[in-house]
Amino acid sequence: MCVCDHQLSLSVKIPYIRVVGKALGMNLQIKEVQAKSILTPQALGSLSRGYDYSLNPYGGCAFRCSYCYVPKFPNAHHSPQEWGTWINVKVNAPALLQKDRLKVFGSRIFFSSATDPYQYIELKYRLSRKCLLELLRYQPAKVTMHTRSHLILQDLELLKAFGNRLQVGVSLTTNRDDIRSEFEPSAPSIGRRLNLIRTLSKEGIRVYASVAPLLPCDPDELAELLARHVDKMWIDRMRWAEVNTRPHLIEKYKVFFEERNYRQAIERLASRVHLINEDEIDSSMLLGTTS
Repeated sequence: MCVCDHQLSLSVKIPYIRVVGKALGMNLQIKEVQAKSILTPQALGSLSRGYDYSLNPYGGCAFRCSYCYVPKFPNAHHSPQEWGTWINVKVNAPALLQKDRLKVFGSRIFFSSATDPYQYIELKYRLSRKCLLELLRYQPAKVTMHTRSHLILQDLELLKAFGNRLQVGVSLTTNRDDIRSEFEPSAPSIGRRLNLIRTLSKEGIRVYASVAPLLPCDPDELAELLARHVDKMWIDRMRWAEVNTRPHLIEKYKVFFEERNYRQAIERLASRVHLINEDEIDSSMLLGTTS
């Protein structure tokens, strides 16, 4: 997505909680930008069968997941290894939704595909909340929120206002928080995500689990945790080794990722929870059958 580069650029030492919370005190480049567009058409790719547009109010993500696929897309300003150290804040995102309200009406929107809409910087800018308010005003047919953050619960009543038109996908890739801390060092804990799933389900919001990619875990225990609160799941495998920011972890857990063992773990998990419907996510993604 094109953005203008002339806006304010900040290099800040992020304190714990304030602004982006659990950024572990790392140096984070934050740039406020004016986006040229905010709704990205989904004519091709894994979302194209179920969605018309994706919506990403931020560029980049401070959760620093080592396996994220986003760095594989060309970026004029950052190398793949810089993933997790910068965020572009698209401050005009809500205004762009107002401008594109005719596109919003009756459309199917995936929110978000290339960032986490509830990473900790949302506490300062509230762009995801403001975008949700605009979407509610202009009536899309379907909205899927995708996050690994408990901060989405701050907008619980707003989510509920969409009724059955909205669902939330919660990324939960392992049952072990020690594994999470290695592969997703700045992301919320597994316990927080399980509580998020439980709360959304209890409040009547449709929720599915996104196990993408499956990380080292006890697949039976993970399935048991998920089956209590979700009735569908999206599973994918580890990919994009060329942009992985911590390739040593693949070597460290090579027994788990060995093809036969990995396939068995995926199949054991898949046997316990229904896979997501093919009209929502391209079926080729479900068990990692693409190359």
